[in-house]
Amino acid sequence: MVKTDLTNQRQVFVEEYVRSGDHLDAAKKAGYKDTHTLRNQACKLRRECADEITDELHRNFAVIAPRALNILTDLAENAQSESVRLGATRDLLDRAGFRPVDRHEIVKEISVEELNA
Repeated sequence: MVKTDLTNQRQVFVEEYVRSGDHLDAAKKAGYKDTHTLRNQACKLRRECADEITDELHRNFAVIAPRALNILTDLAENAQSESVRLGATRDLLDRAGFRPVDRHEIVKEISVEELNA
């Protein structure tokens, strides 16, 4: 948990929302009263805390990224299926910035008159 200017209740909402993806459940777990206005209140919380939700998601992804990289590397090296190894290798290269170049071949230059005809 990173210090923000959110109240403790809102910080719990953000963490629970990121964990579950359910704004109603997150609002309940954060201690907001389960009344007929909870749906509107939870939607408002989600809008007002959007930046903090995004930050929390980025922190969570940063934590799991090394494990995901390890899994991809293991699949690229040890998977039984050749297609799985190939897919994992392509994913690793793509994420490292070695994406294949999209090539378009120009066969013949065409004049504007030929295009209009």
